[in-house]
Amino acid sequence: MLTNWIKKDVLNQLPYKVKTIPYQIKLNQNESPWDWPFDIKERISKSIIASDWNRYPNLIPTQLKNKIGEINHIDKNGVVIGNGSNEILQAIFTASIRSKDTVVSLSPTFAVYKILAEQKGAIFIESKLDSNFEVDPSDLLSKSRNAKLTIICNPNSPTGSLLPLSIIKKIAKNTSGLVVVDEAYVDFSNVTAVGLLSSYTNLIITRTFSKAFAMAGFRIGYGIMHNELASEIQKCLLPFNVDRPSLIALNALLDHSEIVRNRTEKICAERDRIISKLNTIPGLKAIQSHSNFFLVSSKNTPENLFNYCAENGILIRNVSSYKELENYNRITVGTSGENNTLIQILKEMP
Repeated sequence: MLTNWIKKDVLNQLPYKVKTIPYQIKLNQNESPWDWPFDIKERISKSIIASDWNRYPNLIPTQLKNKIGEINHIDKNGVVIGNGSNEILQAIFTASIRSKDTVVSLSPTFAVYKILAEQKGAIFIESKLDSNFEVDPSDLLSKSRNAKLTIICNPNSPTGSLLPLSIIKKIAKNTSGLVVVDEAYVDFSNVTAVGLLSSYTNLIITRTFSKAFAMAGFRIGYGIMHNELASEIQKCLLPFNVDRPSLIALNALLDHSEIVRNRTEKICAERDRIISKLNTIPGLKAIQSHSNFFLVSSKNTPENLFNYCAENGILIRNVSSYKELENYNRITVGTSGENNTLIQILKEMP
């Protein structure tokens, strides 16, 4: 009976899954290892309590759009706010992709891109990264030239590799379709395509507050693009899509960006330290990264490494189901203490 009600594209699709188990240290979902300070959370909580719970939030969160526009030095009318950046991506696909259209991305990359393409009945074409997780520029440029949409995660998840802006510029210049740059992890690389927006009206950049900004539990993100394009993408978002508590919290937290900057610097330093330490352990290989996570392979299978860490109370991410990542797990950078525990446990691995 489901075949009468549900599209074949959805029936054939595998659901997005994250394996979880009891843990003491959580290093599997690229979240910030630190929550916001209690005094800041307390002040925000009071503002949320004082707000009108019986009223809808503003249809368009103008105050937040203004702040994001100022931060990125762009017109506020080019900002679209979503319930996490995934909702912005979904709206972009809804606005632009029809059945049999071509969507191009990297492989391996964030699994949601393929899910969104398949739900629209699109043809999903992958440009494979090489053994060092670097892009083949000529292959990507060739495949994206006639694509309806090209989507690049930069830095890339789950590899942590970084695509030079020169290649993004060439794609935007040479393709007839839209180019989406997902900058979920941009804070850890400081390489952004925002400067290209004024030159390429087919370029869209998406951002999230779930990673460096430590707001994964609130679900809020945004897209920045040409004003006319933003107006059309906005139509594909449901009304009142971002709840008032999230808007109140983010508007307040944006005034504490120095905390985010300091924490981001610590995470990047810890990332480089862990990778260096792990690469001194026989049988382990940690891959350099431009994000708040990194890939690691070992003499054991990814499943055995995952289980060994789990037995010691550490939850990491087995990414061996991805193409080209059959030998890898992904590990999120934690606090210094958490990272030291991880290093010690991996040193003791049989």
